[in-house]
Amino acid sequence: MGNSRWEKARRYSHVGMSSSCNFTYALQYQNAYEILYKSKAPVDTIALPMLYSMRHYLELSLKSNIEYFHEFSGSKNMVGKTVHTLTSLSNAFQEHWKLSKRNFNVVVDDTPLMQDFIQLIQELDNIDSYAISFRYSHDRDKNKNFEWLDTIDIHHLNELFKGATTLLNHSVDVFEDCTGLMHGSVTKEELLNSTQTSTS
Repeated sequence: MGNSRWEKARRYSHVGMSSSCNFTYALQYQNAYEILYKSKAPVDTIALPMLYSMRHYLELSLKSNIEYFHEFSGSKNMVGKTVHTLTSLSNAFQEHWKLSKRNFNVVVDDTPLMQDFIQLIQELDNIDSYAISFRYSHDRDKNKNFEWLDTIDIHHLNELFKGATTLLNHSVDVFEDCTGLMHGSVTKEELLNSTQTSTS
C-alpha cells in the first residue's frame, strides 16, 4: 500500500500550473520527444508519437514566437490564425523575427540555427504537411499515409532539431537581452514608443 501511495503522488499532475501558454505546452512536447528519442525501446514501436511530439513542438513554439514578436515586427502575418502547416508558420516566424531584429537593431549571428530550422521544416512538411500522418494511418480520403517501404531518418531530423530548438526557445531571450527588456532598463511600452518616435 505504501508503494502505491508514493506512485500515485509521483503521477499526480498539477496540470493547471504547467499549462499556462503555448510555449509551456511546446516545452512539454519537446521533453516528450527527447525522452522517446533517448528510449531504448525499438524505434518502430515509438516512432509515430516521437515524430508527432517533434512536429507539435514546432507548431506550438512557432505560434508562441509569432504571438510575442508581432508587436515588435509590426506585421500581422499569421497572428491569431488557426493553421497547422509548418511552412506557413515558419515563413511568418521568419518575417516577424527579421523585422523585429531590424526595427530594434538586434545584431546576432543566427545563420547556422536558421539553416537547421529551415531544413527541418522542409523535411517535416514533406512527410506530414497537415499534422495528420503521425496521428492517423489514413487521410480523409482513406488513402494510407505511409507506403509499406517508407522510411524516416530520425537521427538526421534530430540533428536539425537541436538547432531549431535553440533558435525557437531562445529567440525571445536574445531579443530581450539585446533591447534591455530582460534587464529592466526599458519597458515594453518605451521600446515600442521608441520606434514610433524615430519614424515620425
